Amino acid sequence: MTSPAPAVAPIPPRSLRTLAGPIAMLVITVAGVGAVVWGYFNPPDIRVVQFDAGPVSQWKAKRIVGFPDQHLYVVGLDDGRLRALDTRIEASKCVAQWRPDDSRGTLKNPAGLPGVFEDTCSGGVWSMIGDAINGSDVPMRTPLVETRPDTQGNELHIWVELVNPER
Repeated sequence: MTSPAPAVAPIPPRSLRTLAGPIAMLVITVAGVGAVVWGYFNPPDIRVVQFDAGPVSQWKAKRIVGFPDQHLYVVGLDDGRLRALDTRIEASKCVAQWRPDDSRGTLKNPAGLPGVFEDTCSGGVWSMIGDAINGSDVPMRTPLVETRPDTQGNELHIWVELVNPER
């Protein structure tokens, strides 16, 4: 007589709990690859330009020099350093105007001089060095300023790093 075949236990189906790890890994991998592909086809629109703001010698007689076409002003600070101000105001999408005779900036300006930057769109007011005075809590943007020889290598010039200057 032959003995009956042993009963084979059915294999239980895999539970969702045991598949959670591999599914999560797959989702994260697909999202990461998607982000890389998205970034490749949609590069950021950032352009940096070096702007020659003129010779260092001009700062002996002037406190502030404007370059309205660049929406840029360069200011001489009390300690001899220079600060560049980008007058494009991101919050209002407008350009602040220099008001040289406005006395609202005398407490914050170098040597107590008058003058403020005013955004007529939002009513914001900033000092000559870019500190917020009224209508905004955010200071003006201050691009990088460097001193190096001009393009011919002769005289020292002030160079300002402008980010997306045409906006």
